[in-house]
Amino acid sequence: MKKVLITMLVIAFVQFSYCQNYKFGKVSKEELEEQYYPLDSTANAAYLFKKRRTFATVLGNEIKLITEVQVRMKIYNQEGFDWATEEISLFGESNSDSEKVSNLKAVTYNLENGEIEETKLDKNSVFKETKSSSWKVSKFTMPNLKEGSVLEWTYKIYSPYFTHIDDIQIQYEIPVKNYETKIQLLEWFNFNKRQKGYYPFKITESSKRNSTLNTNDKTIEIIEKNIPALKEEPYVNSMKNYAASLQLEVASLSAPTLGLFENYATSWEGVAKDIFKSSSFGGELKKTGHLKDDMVQLNAELTTLPAKIGGALQYVKSKIKWNGNYSQYAEKGLRKAYNDGSGNIGDINLTLVAVLRELGVDANPALVSTRNNGVPLFPTRRGFNYVIAVAETDQGKIMLDASEKYSLPNVLPLRAMNWNATIVRKNGSVGFVKLGSSIASVEESNLNYKISEDGLIEGMNRVKYENLSAIGYRNSNDNLNEEDWISKIEQKNNDIEILNFRVTNMDNISKPVLELYKFEKEDGVEVIGDKMYLSPLLFKANDENPFKLENREYPIDFGAPWDEKIMTSIEIPVGFKVESLPEDLAIGMTDEMGVFVYKVETSGNKIQLSSMVKINKGIVPANYYLEMKEFFKQIVTKQTEKIVLSKS
Repeated sequence: MKKVLITMLVIAFVQFSYCQNYKFGKVSKEELEEQYYPLDSTANAAYLFKKRRTFATVLGNEIKLITEVQVRMKIYNQEGFDWATEEISLFGESNSDSEKVSNLKAVTYNLENGEIEETKLDKNSVFKETKSSSWKVSKFTMPNLKEGSVLEWTYKIYSPYFTHIDDIQIQYEIPVKNYETKIQLLEWFNFNKRQKGYYPFKITESSKRNSTLNTNDKTIEIIEKNIPALKEEPYVNSMKNYAASLQLEVASLSAPTLGLFENYATSWEGVAKDIFKSSSFGGELKKTGHLKDDMVQLNAELTTLPAKIGGALQYVKSKIKWNGNYSQYAEKGLRKAYNDGSGNIGDINLTLVAVLRELGVDANPALVSTRNNGVPLFPTRRGFNYVIAVAETDQGKIMLDASEKYSLPNVLPLRAMNWNATIVRKNGSVGFVKLGSSIASVEESNLNYKISEDGLIEGMNRVKYENLSAIGYRNSNDNLNEEDWISKIEQKNNDIEILNFRVTNMDNISKPVLELYKFEKEDGVEVIGDKMYLSPLLFKANDENPFKLENREYPIDFGAPWDEKIMTSIEIPVGFKVESLPEDLAIGMTDEMGVFVYKVETSGNKIQLSSMVKINKGIVPANYYLEMKEFFKQIVTKQTEKIVLSKS
């Protein structure tokens, strides 16, 4: 009976979706009354309708690209409120030729006393933010949000950059009930085309006569219904990288009517030469006169290649601070950024390349797309938004990023560790380097404590953080005062009470961070009658498996290999003995992907325990997911297993 009811609900849902009116403003009471998404009751929000149309037109003697967007969205609960903010990314190499938004309309609908209430977005509530020298964002949040609201918005984007069509995203982290996209491609353009992601979708292509331009234009159309949400789990660089989408990149243009004949991003070599010719990229690398005096002193102080590489990195860090803006291009210019003491990513890391070259190091800039920017699959200029420096030595390529206060050679900030970087050399050739670090992120704990007769735990924990974990620790605690720092550790560690606290090497990045604190915990032992039950790793145990999906089609991205070691010494109370201990365990994954070793032994009134988890790859392919899930299941089971103490 239950299966029959579910089937009937699904059929009714599909039938309703086909007959629903999605003309802007035609929101129904049925949509407002819907309490959960019928095909996924866990969804916090859903796109009821998402439509996009992109087409090229000729205004005067210029080709313009126009994109029309219409969205209708349902908010089911407060967790879905985050989806009520729309960010429209706008590209522009200058104010005069930047992309522009127009015809924006947005309305929130609520059901009040059986009537539909409309709240329009105030145009003054639309904000603009600068993300980089080339990227701006027009941003708004829908008004009068409530659980059950239906939201609608529509707008147009006018772009002079007809050689680039933004990725056509089909799948999101919330379900999509109805989806329509139509992309009109002028006959003059030759496009590279590639589908991305794991959700299959159908593309329909047709041709239509354009009487205005006397061309036979191609139309790409995608119509889908009931697209499931892309389920997110931990350890993923960006869910956007794995969402079903279509990428289109103009390879060439042949427009005899306008007298235009161009080849665009047909190869990475072509892209490299194009970017290098920019006055804000290759042009800036020639402007090093302001560095000459300092370089004389640095050359005298730094005599070996490792010293020059490390010294150049620290020198640029000390001279230019990151202003928070991304771009592979210099924003201020190297001289001005140097004099101001601040600049964007391009200003900083192009300066680093220049300094390395002045020191005699074979160094070049390398183009990067950050984790939130996606992976460029085609040779493209707009696919990149970041640049690092790469020193090419006999021992291999060394990656450097001077925008990160705590970075080291070949230890980059996580934001930049996204697949490959494209090295752009002075001679126009290109090379590639993997951004995932081969240097393990290390966290080692020495946990020592004793248990009183009434179950009070008193102890000390010493933790060492190295490499990527040290960068994370330093960044997350950099601006905290001691009181907030202690409070943060107490909350993270199951509400222990810290009695004494000390951290060393916070600013000495050549050494690991060392964290040391004394602590008490009143409820760390379960006392039942004359027995005590204890999870020996206390707050250091992994008590939840991060991998919950039945299957996962995208890779597990830890950023870097990592080692987690916990050495524990426990002093049991006088008058008690060990009744039972967890058994030792040693397991390994296939192809040496990971290993877990757990050992425990007793000596007098002491219990010695060690736990070691080691993952040997920063990025683990999706075909290892089920094994990794089982691997972590065993880790959680073993690390939370109890020791039983009983009165002698």
